[in-house]
Amino acid sequence: MAKHRKSSIRLGGSYATLIISISLVLLILGLSALILLHSKQLSNYLKENIVVTVMFKDSLPEADMMAMQKKMQLDSAVQTCTMVSSEEAAKRMTEETGEEFVDFLGIIPIPPSLDITLKPEFANNEAIEAFVSKVQKEPIVGNVYYQKDLVEDINTNSGKVSLILLGFAIIVFLISYSLISNTIRLAIYSKRFLIRSMLLVGATRGFIRKPFLLQSLWMGLISSLLAVVLLEGVMIMAYKQIPDLQAIQNDTQVFMLFGGIILCGMFISWVSSWSALNRYIKMNTDYLYL
Repeated sequence: MAKHRKSSIRLGGSYATLIISISLVLLILGLSALILLHSKQLSNYLKENIVVTVMFKDSLPEADMMAMQKKMQLDSAVQTCTMVSSEEAAKRMTEETGEEFVDFLGIIPIPPSLDITLKPEFANNEAIEAFVSKVQKEPIVGNVYYQKDLVEDINTNSGKVSLILLGFAIIVFLISYSLISNTIRLAIYSKRFLIRSMLLVGATRGFIRKPFLLQSLWMGLISSLLAVVLLEGVMIMAYKQIPDLQAIQNDTQVFMLFGGIILCGMFISWVSSWSALNRYIKMNTDYLYL
């Protein structure tokens, strides 16, 4: 009785160690994927805040300017379109330059304008230039400008960072797969004699595989859920330290990441168990003692 209890404790301890090991590996994989998601969201956030300023010609009826604003809001490339009055534009310039030029001149020399932000997929130099050319053909538009150097820097740097992080995520996935696979192989290695005994008494390969594969799915599920909980804890701590991270978070993508971690954990556990089982089922008896 005592011997059976010790065996059960040892077996439970090995399962717990296996689950914790897989969870930690999945946590590292989840963190790398989360960093990749946040870098993409940050890139989109920067692109969505690139402003294209459309200056109207002088002395235009308000109805014409409102119609132009409505037309821009319906454009498929436009994210937001805001009317900026002459007074508001003058106030902005005063804040930027620190000079009260309106009082000096006695007039407001800045015409009304539209501040337009584009959707992330249109926030590159080629797409913006095409958009600007189209807007400049409008008869009531005086001038259109945006920060070309800033757009180029954002697209160049975000592309490089995304490529580096994607490569890092792929490497982490491969390492994670290898670590989880080796961990499960070691667990099944300890049962190689049990597998051989079942074969000797006439058990089919499917009958032998079934309990191991079901157990691997459960371990993968539990490990994945634990990794998701740990990842959520890391996210909460990170958001407390850097609140702006939460502002750029896409909840849908985060939930998809959690689901991906769960599926990944179960899939890797199942595939690793299947591969290890086939190895020991087909292995010659002489090699079992090596």
